[in-house]
Amino acid sequence: MAGGEIPAHWEVKPLKFTVTMNPDVLDEGTNPDYEILYIDVGNVDSTGAIQGTESLRFENAPTRARRKVRAGDTILSTVRTYLEAVAFMTDPPDNLIVSTGFAVLRPGQNADPKFVWRLVQSQHFVDAVVSHSEGVGYPAINPSRLGRLVVWLPPLPEQRAIAAFLDRETAKIDALIAKVRQAIERLREYRTALISAAVTGKIDVRKTQIE
Repeated sequence: MAGGEIPAHWEVKPLKFTVTMNPDVLDEGTNPDYEILYIDVGNVDSTGAIQGTESLRFENAPTRARRKVRAGDTILSTVRTYLEAVAFMTDPPDNLIVSTGFAVLRPGQNADPKFVWRLVQSQHFVDAVVSHSEGVGYPAINPSRLGRLVVWLPPLPEQRAIAAFLDRETAKIDALIAKVRQAIERLREYRTALISAAVTGKIDVRKTQIE
């Protein structure tokens, strides 16, 4: 970020000095019958919601199903980076495995886990990831380049306050979005019913004034 855009008392440093990247992987010698819950890049939407997991035996899992996660980690898509797939791991089961198409970010002692999630979810950081990605149809960023991207960290108490504020405010927005979606669905149902009623003679259009 350019100078003057963040408070002077915040630290600015490369991401690799703030988090440990991809710390744990599933061993290749894992029991073939071991059952995993798998998250691929397509399972995470741009709001950070995980849309589902796939249950697989290790021997049937794709070779990209290798990265382990734990509570407090953030996963960030390093392939098809334009999808902005970033998710926070709240309380994942022990057998949850994510694709190698994600970078797993594990915060260090100077970083609040939820602040890190919100930070890499921010448009500033997403734009940096996309601009440093290579490839046209399948843009990707390699871990070393990702680790060199600059991030900004306030003191820990301030990080926690920012993360708590965003939890509250985004929950309100998400609730409003849900209400709007419900209203849209009801309007779609009404539209379908209106067409059906009109073409089956249940509405006498001759007596209906169309404005």
